[in-house]
Amino acid sequence: MLATCLAVLASCGSPFAQTLPAPVQKSMQEARKSCKPEKAVFGKDFVARKDVNGDGVPDYVLDYEHFECGGSSSYYCGTGGCLTQVFASNDGGYVKVLDENVQGLEFKTLKGRPAMQIGLHGSSCGRPGMDPCGATLYWNGAKFSPAN
Repeated sequence: MLATCLAVLASCGSPFAQTLPAPVQKSMQEARKSCKPEKAVFGKDFVARKDVNGDGVPDYVLDYEHFECGGSSSYYCGTGGCLTQVFASNDGGYVKVLDENVQGLEFKTLKGRPAMQIGLHGSSCGRPGMDPCGATLYWNGAKFSPAN
């Protein structure tokens, strides 16, 4: 429900959109600009709020599968999945910790640490594209990175 409200209000340019963190607003503005002169529509599931780094502060996930440009929902999607951006709270602000096309995304706690599991196109892992692969990245206090 909250994601619906955030996405709908943000797409309408309402004052509520200004309550989203500045980096999230900037990404949405860039998507809107990239669509011009066509109409950009942020679907109800475009913005999700969830704590991805375990600090108790809501973080933001932008799922471009739910972005339409001129009626086309594949504007930011292809065989490699859809563009997904994740903004994690950090030192009183937000930092972009993921900005790539993914075929799947899950947040979990693994080995006692916040983790991001991403599904990728095979070419991201040196494989043929039709052979998907994945990666697990762990929160280190500043960003998500492979386990050491």
